[in-house]
Amino acid sequence: MPVSFEVYREGRRQLTFAPMHAAAVGPESVLIPGDVCFRDGLLEVSRADGTAVGVSLLWDVGPAGVFACETTRLPPRKRPYNLNVELARFRLMKIVQKQEDWNLFDFPRTERFGQEFAECQRLLAEALGRPDEPEAASVLADQSLGRSVALSEDLAAFHAELFLNRRRAGGAGKALVGCRADISVHNQRYRDLLAGGFDAVVLPMPWKLFSPQEGDFDTGPIDQWIELLSRKRTAIIAGPLINLVEEDLPDWTFIWENDSETLRELAYEHIQRVVARYRKQVTAWCVCGGLCMNDAFSLTFEQMIEMTRLLVAQVKSLAPQAKALVSVSEPFGEYHAQAAGSVSPILYAEMVGQAGVNLDGYALDLELGVPARSGAMRDLFQVGCLLDRFSTMGKPVYVTSLAAPGQQGPDAADRSRGKHNPALAGRWRRPWDAQVQADFLAAAFDIALSRPFVEAVAWADLSDLSPSVPAGGLYDDMFQAKPALERLNQIRERVRQWQTARKT
Repeated sequence: MPVSFEVYREGRRQLTFAPMHAAAVGPESVLIPGDVCFRDGLLEVSRADGTAVGVSLLWDVGPAGVFACETTRLPPRKRPYNLNVELARFRLMKIVQKQEDWNLFDFPRTERFGQEFAECQRLLAEALGRPDEPEAASVLADQSLGRSVALSEDLAAFHAELFLNRRRAGGAGKALVGCRADISVHNQRYRDLLAGGFDAVVLPMPWKLFSPQEGDFDTGPIDQWIELLSRKRTAIIAGPLINLVEEDLPDWTFIWENDSETLRELAYEHIQRVVARYRKQVTAWCVCGGLCMNDAFSLTFEQMIEMTRLLVAQVKSLAPQAKALVSVSEPFGEYHAQAAGSVSPILYAEMVGQAGVNLDGYALDLELGVPARSGAMRDLFQVGCLLDRFSTMGKPVYVTSLAAPGQQGPDAADRSRGKHNPALAGRWRRPWDAQVQADFLAAAFDIALSRPFVEAVAWADLSDLSPSVPAGGLYDDMFQAKPALERLNQIRERVRQWQTARKT
């Protein structure tokens, strides 16, 4: 029996509804395989095992924005649940959990949060008290959810401010503010701005760039970048070296899609050649990514862990002074709800640590606000909760790609060639524009840098020349600075001041 929900909008039952970015949710908010569909006036979530399950989907919460929201896990029953009520219930439950995790219950200056939380609780309690008036209950639940999301973002910002102050007092450690390079852009102005404007540059190294044909090893394009960044003394975070996604792999590797041992040997040899060439210039290596997704190659769980172990050990032996990172490109785990045989990102990261893999940290990509598989918008509270999940693994985190759109509509110049419309993937507060993008950048950097285990945060796109998300750059396509650049420079200067104060 599926878990079913009635869906209400503005107090009216929806008889037609198209769930977007919808997935089944298991324990610990892990997205899991399951059938989510709307039929006969109900949103249904089906699992073969018939266990308790929740649903995550894109949901308009009012002025706070449109985000991927989730319900509590619920057992199947004949009577449908009220989706609006369950979305509100989960957010309040999560706020209670994080207030405890962040030790904010008795913290000074939190009285205003307590008052707003009590009001959100009152609205939800009133909604729960009207089981026979689902329309009225949905209106109350919507009010509770909208205020709860705003409250949770305020709590996340307050918590970030506290820990930023602590990090400032401690000198900010090794925090780096950077940007990712687009190696497909052949423009000297682009290269000069990137090399001279950041503490660190994330330099992608797709396997297919080095070896388009089996036996090839073309280093020309990467050599130019390495030479420029080294001359500017900019820290280089390179990779992923082996990224098992179709767009990064040479075509000839797919001959071995059913031979994991040969694939592992080829990957090992490739890493040997790349790391040996650049080991003196690279600060941190993103060793491998995509192994847990089973997009391009089908690996068993044991093969994923063993391949990770082998490749990380190879990098550590060749470049013992550099950091060896494991990349998690879709940390919210949307792929796990779709790809059979995949492993959730949190489980994979935990098992890599527990299996004794000698890694130095995790590299996370957070590209939000586009209708790609992993692009549904999340609020600041959700971003903070995700980062906190990695804090339990005892390793540093590098955010190697943080992105958000700079316009509400499609962008013919982006990597999707205009196929991605941000309006279909949510929004943060207002519809996307250059100023909203800048505000989100500043807030998200604060959330990330407030975590003492986060050692670097890099924006995904320097310019609007082939950005990963529509108008995602810090500069436009004519290299005119956008508001986001000013905000990032302010953050970079602030971190530098912390580090200077520590030295003195």
